[in-house]
Amino acid sequence: MSDGLTAGEEREELAEGSSDPIWDDWDNPPRVAQMPVLHLDGFDGPMDLLLDLAERQRIDFGRMSVRDLAEQFVAAMERLVGRVSLERRADWLVLATRLVLLRSRLLFPASPEAAIAAEQDAAAEVRRLEEMVFVRAAASWLTARPQLGTHVFARPAATAPSREGGYVALMDACLVVLRGRGGRPDEAPVYRPVVPDLWRVTDALARIRLTLAEHPEGGELSAFLPVLLADVANRELRARAAVASTLLAGLELAREGVLAIEQEKDYGPMRFFAKQATWEKPAGIAVA
Repeated sequence: MSDGLTAGEEREELAEGSSDPIWDDWDNPPRVAQMPVLHLDGFDGPMDLLLDLAERQRIDFGRMSVRDLAEQFVAAMERLVGRVSLERRADWLVLATRLVLLRSRLLFPASPEAAIAAEQDAAAEVRRLEEMVFVRAAASWLTARPQLGTHVFARPAATAPSREGGYVALMDACLVVLRGRGGRPDEAPVYRPVVPDLWRVTDALARIRLTLAEHPEGGELSAFLPVLLADVANRELRARAAVASTLLAGLELAREGVLAIEQEKDYGPMRFFAKQATWEKPAGIAVA
């Protein structure tokens, strides 16, 4: 503190010694004011308060000088360059324009024709603002959507095969189709699956019946399997197919009551034996 002044007295001295109106609404300079302060005839205060009072007709705005208002506003704007953002200064400029517009209406009363034109201009301005609100909402909606090439990616366009051809190409295609069907276009192709040469259930049924006819006491499952040569193709696959087919055939005959199946323990060898006392050897079957 200088000269024994208190903090409050020093702030008052600074406020009294300061002739810059932009600091008049603050206790501790040099903070930037929220709104330029105007000193006009019959009014001292921020510019937005003056506009509010003038629009509500709570103040005699006609006695105030437009020149003083413009000079003070321009001076305040020059002092605030570099210290206030461009957006805030633009808002202040809009307020000052509205003040000048109100003052001009007091100086030059509007004729009926001018009033109608003003109403039309006001309606057009309202429509423009509504369209702006709609455009902003549409822009926000588009911005929130996934962007092509950033969030989502388009599937590459497939190149369709060319189907163009002349009369000769058509005849060649017809000849290829006719030759593939043996020259008979009315005969539809028949799908015939390739049957693998494996031991089937029907083969296992015949072998089990033949073996039990000759040996009713039966034996283990391996006794009813066919003989596989060491050099046969796909020997491992054929062996698995023979075991599976023989087991299924034995279960089917056990269901019919032709034979019985015994297994002393889990996963132990299985034994087939006949239930009938006499068996007739099927004709035309030889033991492999």
